[in-house]
Amino acid sequence: MINKFNPYLRTLKISVPSFLLIICMYGCKKDSSEATSPSINQSNTNATPTALNSKLTAVPAGSYDLTASLPQGYVKNGTVDYTTYIQAAITKNSNVTFPNFPILVDDAGLSIPSNRTVNFLAGSQLLLKPTANANYNILQISHASNVVLNNPVIIGDAAKHLGTSGEWGMGIGVYSSSNIQINGATVSYCWGDGIYLSTSQGTTTNTNITISNAYLTYNRRNQMSVTSVNGLDLESPYASYSTQISPMCGFDFEPNSSTDELQNIVVNNPITEGNAGFGIQIAYSKLYGGANKTTSITVNNQNDKRSAVAFKAAADTTKRAGKETISGQLVINSPEWRLNTTSPLVGSISERNIKLTITKPTVEDTTGTFLTQAAVLTDLTYKTHMLYGSNYVITF
Repeated sequence: MINKFNPYLRTLKISVPSFLLIICMYGCKKDSSEATSPSINQSNTNATPTALNSKLTAVPAGSYDLTASLPQGYVKNGTVDYTTYIQAAITKNSNVTFPNFPILVDDAGLSIPSNRTVNFLAGSQLLLKPTANANYNILQISHASNVVLNNPVIIGDAAKHLGTSGEWGMGIGVYSSSNIQINGATVSYCWGDGIYLSTSQGTTTNTNITISNAYLTYNRRNQMSVTSVNGLDLESPYASYSTQISPMCGFDFEPNSSTDELQNIVVNNPITEGNAGFGIQIAYSKLYGGANKTTSITVNNQNDKRSAVAFKAAADTTKRAGKETISGQLVINSPEWRLNTTSPLVGSISERNIKLTITKPTVEDTTGTFLTQAAVLTDLTYKTHMLYGSNYVITF
């Protein structure tokens, strides 16, 4: 139906016959509770966030206690670098448990091979020794399969970094790997991103990745970046305060090249807050340049508060090398976009083979007023918020 509240939509209806807009009038959603605030003080860069689900108080049966590999007289205050000792133990043992005190590692980080379970006791922390290196992975999973990380607590060196350039220091890096589970990760203060999913030198994409209850805050660039994955289940993550290096996203789904993939991605109940760029960004354009690509992304129940833009999706057909297309679905179900200083939504998808579907959106403007459905529709489809001619459906 044509929206009588927005003349711009009437123009769009005439010029793009295939455009469909459905408005189901069932009444506005109630105001939800406030998003949980981060547990660290932004002015105190030495503060430590509280790990989610870190309830493990004893080394599980059958798991190797990493303190058995530390040198005699080891310290428990995170001031001595134990990288080589810990790496040797992880390489040798299939199931290991970090102790309930801080462990310091250097910028070589720790590499997790295939068929490993890595546990972190309550009170454990993996600290990065300050470095000038712009590129690091504190925990790295590369060309590996069947890896489980339970409750890792990782603190980068952003507050004490020895250099000024670069943006590629990652808390957890997953590269060209499969069957990976990351449960209850808390990652903060990394020079780049808290969690990074990508390929290793352009090789195979990540497959079958599950990340549950991640708590990501104060990492400089993005709290989490995904450049290539086929099969990602992202459950109840929190991502806040990306404020230093563009694009400053809570979650950034952005391929590096046309050989990457953004397929079979489901994000459930994400909370994004205070990001200077975007709560969630989907940037498709670098998938152009090769063969036709398919994509499928579903985001359920995003709650964004005070990010500049809650959600951005973009696909620029001028980036094509020829006639290649990107086709598929981007579905956003029941988002709550609140107090966004620029706009709740930027829909800049000129590729009509990507269909954007938004259901039951709630918008609170910068004055703290929850908009009516008619006002939400007008806001989301305003000409600087939704690209003219894009293929989208909005329902209530």
